[in-house]
Amino acid sequence: MLKVTIIAIGRELLTGRVRDANASWLARRVTALGGQVQRIAIADDDPAQVARELQRSLTDGASLVLTTGGLGPTADDRTLQGIALAFGCTLALHPQALQMVKERYWALAAEGSVQDAHITESRQKMAILPEGAIPLPNPVGAAPAVLLKIHGVTIVSLPGVPAEMQAIFEASVLNLLRAMTPQAAYQERTLVTPFGDESLLAPLLEQVMKRIPQVSLKSRATRFGPQVKLEVVLSTSARTEPEAEALLQEAEAELKQAIRSQAERSSAPGLDKEKKEHGGEEG
Repeated sequence: MLKVTIIAIGRELLTGRVRDANASWLARRVTALGGQVQRIAIADDDPAQVARELQRSLTDGASLVLTTGGLGPTADDRTLQGIALAFGCTLALHPQALQMVKERYWALAAEGSVQDAHITESRQKMAILPEGAIPLPNPVGAAPAVLLKIHGVTIVSLPGVPAEMQAIFEASVLNLLRAMTPQAAYQERTLVTPFGDESLLAPLLEQVMKRIPQVSLKSRATRFGPQVKLEVVLSTSARTEPEAEALLQEAEAELKQAIRSQAERSSAPGLDKEKKEHGGEEG
């Protein structure tokens, strides 16, 4: 299974001024494609800290690292410096990236979004990439995304603006992930249980996962109360969708039986309605 690390970069995330929505969005997309997100980290706008997070990702065995943020024209946008520091790369002006930046500013100037299309030092900064990197076009913003394959790991650096990040992912990164996760299918579904106390549900989940270790069962804790009915998310990845579906059906049947047995012993109510949610790729 493809092992993935996501690193969100920006001091505004650490101070709480901006809520990180990018990592959760990326995690959902990666999981739906059959990848496994091992770790999500938040790093400051500091090349040394970015480099440490990247090096830890390699130590953890990640094959793919997705970073968000720090690609813009300002002095504190230093993600690519962190990548260069982590792998001992030099930074240099990339002709193709520079052309992307130029074309983007020509278009922005033509529509009146910026005063002129002149390539200033700040704008040129967005085309300075680590040695060996490839720029990926940004159909929404100005800064290209960056793809670098080095030391057996693939690093994709995406802008921090969600609209830009998502557009680049769908246009340029999606096919890359598909190629890295051949014959991988992800499925999940949600079961509503009669339990309001997670401590009573936990042994049943453990029992099912011991019998069917390929399926993960995770309860969604909310609050205590007589009307609370905890949900359990069952998820799995397999080579094909039918295989994943069969595993989920088996685990679901085991869990329902365990709940019925528990209900019979404690005179608890039966199963409530079931909500089903198939995985696969999100549109």
